[in-house]
Formats: sequence, structure tokens, C-alpha cells
Amino acid sequence: MVNEMITRADKLYDKEMLDQALELYLEALKNADEIDKQYLLRKIAECYFYKENADIDKAIEYENELMKLKDGESLQKEKIFYATILAEKDKDQAKKILLDLLNEAKSNKEILPEIYNTLGLIEWGTEESEKYFQSAMEEAKKTKDLENYILALQNLAYMEIEKGNRMKAFDYLKNAMDAVDDVMKSLPKTKRKEFKESYADLYDQAANLALDMEDFDLAMEIAQRGKNLN
Repeated sequence: MVNEMITRADKLYDKEMLDQALELYLEALKNADEIDKQYLLRKIAECYFYKENADIDKAIEYENELMKLKDGESLQKEKIFYATILAEKDKDQAKKILLDLLNEAKSNKEILPEIYNTLGLIEWGTEESEKYFQSAMEEAKKTKDLENYILALQNLAYMEIEKGNRMKAFDYLKNAMDAVDDVMKSLPKTKRKEFKESYADLYDQAANLALDMEDFDLAMEIAQRGKNLN
């Protein structure tokens, strides 16, 4: 019964029907074992945080419960999401948690890119934010963390767009597309479709930016480039 509810809730979550998903996750939590409990606590926290009428206090409550069940690297990674939520209420405390994690991460450099990206988002629009995204990009490249590498490049692009620097923004997106293309070449065909779908928005963003710059040939080229990922 619990697994069935989780499956139904996950489908609703994927469709961004978060209020409906939340109801099922909460019901499933009542009879969940220790493994399912951790998964459900995270999903519940995400629903409270991301839903349209966000409840930050509830999201924090369930994240706190989840962190009691974790340790080591798993706890470090959970603290990053906790800080993301907390920043909506207490930006300074959230930043402190992440800076403390930076010191802890000296023995686990795998989580550095995500920490830097989260710090950049919390400090959005500042010079400090840009430095954090640059650090995220550099560390992600070292650890071959494609997800955080692309995220850092996208965030840097968005910041340049806000400043009116469209060409510089496009350069960041081009670097992101090049990275995706390179990984795609090394993937077996069975995994390419899912991978392609996960980064489809990147090509849309670059094509839209080309349209904003009134470079219609470039926009068409990028759109075709996205379609050709196979």
C-alpha cells in the first residue's frame, strides 16, 4: 500500500501537482519503513517548499526530521537543501550553514559545486554571487559534475542577461551546450533519450536568447542542434 501511494504521489509530483502529491506522501509516511521514511520526508519538504502557496516552516520541519536520520556525506548534502529553504526566512543563517559546509567539504570535494551554486543563488545579483557561480563551474569541471557545471553556466548567463550583456550570456550557454554534446557522444543509445530530455530547456534558452538578439539564423541552428541530440 505504501509503495503504491508513493508511486501515485511521484506521478503527481512529476506533473507539478504538488498539493495532491503532498497529500499522498503524508498519508504514506504514516506506515513507512525507515528507507521509505527518508524518501518521503524529503519529498514532503520539497512539496511544501516548491508548491505555489509555499509553507516554509513546514518544509523546515520535515527537513529537520530527515536530517536526524542522516550522517556523513548524506547529511552534508541534505544540509545544502535545508539551507536553500532556510534562506527564505534567514539568509544570514543559511549562508553560515553553507560556509561551514565549505570547510567540511575539504575532505569531500564532490559536494563543493552544489554548495557554491547554492551560495550563488542565495546571493543572487551581487559580485559575490558571480564569484560563487564561477567557483561552482571550476569545481564541477574538476569533479566532472555535469549537472552543477551546466547549472553554474546557466546562472552566469542569467546574470549577464539581467545586466544587458546578451553576447556574454550566450557564450556561457554555448559552453553549456558544448558540454552536453560531448557527454552525449559517449553515452549508449539506450540512455541518450532520457539524457537529452533532461537538458532540452538549455537549447530552448539559447535559441530564445538568439531570437532576442535578432539573430534568427543562429536561433534556427541551435533549435536544430537540440533536435539532433541522438
